[in-house]
Amino acid sequence: METREHVVAPKKPTLTPKAIIHQNFGNRACYVVEEVKELPQTECPGLSIPQMGPCLYRCTLQLPELSVVSGTFKKKKDAEQSAAEIAIEKVSLSSNHCVNY
Repeated sequence: METREHVVAPKKPTLTPKAIIHQNFGNRACYVVEEVKELPQTECPGLSIPQMGPCLYRCTLQLPELSVVSGTFKKKKDAEQSAAEIAIEKVSLSSNHCVNY
């Protein structure tokens, strides 16, 4: 009997926005994540018990010639990815570009 071997090419991993920034800027990219506490809107303005809303995160990404701020997210990682995505759009980077060190 003949056996056939099927060779499957490994899939190229999809890079996240943060990975693309790291690939292009390395340690020159600085992520600063801050907690954003939003006060919920209450129906009763005379309510004396302060209520805290959920803790959200905002990320500022500082690159050598650019600084961007993400929106607010429930997870730190999401805020970092969003900031990286915004930076990629602003500098028109793509994963096909070569590394600029």
